[in-house]
Amino acid sequence: MGTVLLLVLGLVLCLPIAGLFLFRFYANQLVQQTEESLLTQASVLAAVYAEAYASETGLDAVGLTDPQGFTPVFPSLSLGSETIFPPRPDATPMATLPSPVYRVIGPELSRIVNASQRNTLAGYRLLDPHGNVIGGSAELGLSLNHVDEVARALGGETVSVTRVRVRNTPEPAVYSVSQGTRVRVFVAMPVVVDGDVVGAVYLSRTPNHIFRFLYGERFNLAKAALFVIVSTALIGFVFWRFVTRPIQSLIQRTQTAGSVGARWEAPGQFGTKEIENLSNSFQILTERLHDQQDALKTYTAHVTHELKSPLTAVKGAAELLRDEDMTTAQRDRFLDNIERDTARMEDLLASMRAFSLAEQNAEEGSTTLRQVGREIRSRFPALTVSTCNENVALPLHPHALKIILTHMLENAQQNGAGDVSLTASKDAMGQQLVIQDDGRGISAGNRDKVLMPFFTTRRDQGGTGMGLNIVKSVVEASGGQLTLHSLTSGAQFTIRFNARALSE
Repeated sequence: MGTVLLLVLGLVLCLPIAGLFLFRFYANQLVQQTEESLLTQASVLAAVYAEAYASETGLDAVGLTDPQGFTPVFPSLSLGSETIFPPRPDATPMATLPSPVYRVIGPELSRIVNASQRNTLAGYRLLDPHGNVIGGSAELGLSLNHVDEVARALGGETVSVTRVRVRNTPEPAVYSVSQGTRVRVFVAMPVVVDGDVVGAVYLSRTPNHIFRFLYGERFNLAKAALFVIVSTALIGFVFWRFVTRPIQSLIQRTQTAGSVGARWEAPGQFGTKEIENLSNSFQILTERLHDQQDALKTYTAHVTHELKSPLTAVKGAAELLRDEDMTTAQRDRFLDNIERDTARMEDLLASMRAFSLAEQNAEEGSTTLRQVGREIRSRFPALTVSTCNENVALPLHPHALKIILTHMLENAQQNGAGDVSLTASKDAMGQQLVIQDDGRGISAGNRDKVLMPFFTTRRDQGGTGMGLNIVKSVVEASGGQLTLHSLTSGAQFTIRFNARALSE
């Protein structure tokens, strides 16, 4: 869990750093901002170019053929591998000399763009209809007619492209994470006068890149980094305080509880409600295991004690039967003793087996007194068994209820009962079953002992003392509680199941 926590916190810390490698979207935004800026400048320069050309040639109509028509141009470039073209081809010598009108307006336009370049850092080329550079910031007297975007602009189309940037100095290594630092945006726009393309403006600029933005926001970024570090530390502390430490404490206590004789100690702090519930479940489990361990020790001691007497008697009788001088009456008496002791051992073994299977008999399910009443009455014809609220569902499997009633009625019959009443009921606290008989009852001195294994007042009649203990084990394994009530005559037992057990 500690390793998982460190990995999660590491990922949280790496998210801002990983963001440096995910600049494609922001780089596209920067490229489109540059394209939009160049389109705006190109539109203004095209209007100035057209005005200067019309003034020099004496034309009145300038710009669009249809003054009412508008064709807005929106930025559309992106930094995809298929949209970035090779570096722009070098200019070539002019094939055709510019006409006189271009030689007149070229210097004037150059003066305007050179003044603008001081602030925009863009590259300006003003072209005549043949692609010759008549003004701008560089390549005057050369031709760009062979450049694709220039040729398309001279055909009347506004074109924006990105090309690989040619650097005069080596690129810093950190720039390699941003593709926007390795391209240059080119915009070519035709100059239209009276519906004719009289030239073109050709602009280029390197987009702004993320590192310039990061440098400008370095103080805010430092605050953000500090916030991420503090938040990560806080997340780690909360996870450690409310999850990791309580679980580690549970592990230590679980290991300690597994030692012989050690009892469960609940942690002082649970962290969350779920961990508290888990701790309570561990506590119930360990207490149950310790109770079973104690019951097994007691059970083993009682078994040894209870089987010792009949085994000793059988062994002594067998030795005496070897005497050839024994009379037939004596032999029959010893054989009767052996048979009686053997039957007692069989009863003890059957009772012990029923006790050991108590939890297995406590299967999930529900039943009513009506479902088992006929079978129970047929087993005890000497008893008058009456039922009340026999349609109330009890959270017991039919097999478990039959075991409980069989032992209870058998115990009542052995204590001289003639009438037994079975009453089922349900209230806000859960459901209960009351079993009452009119027998001799249980003396005050034996009330604390009757539910203990192997305690019996009928040992001479073959009683094993396991009946009520089996009932108690089945009831508790089914989530209930068996209680003996004090009566002046007869005996009364109550089996209660709480509401939580019923809902489950």
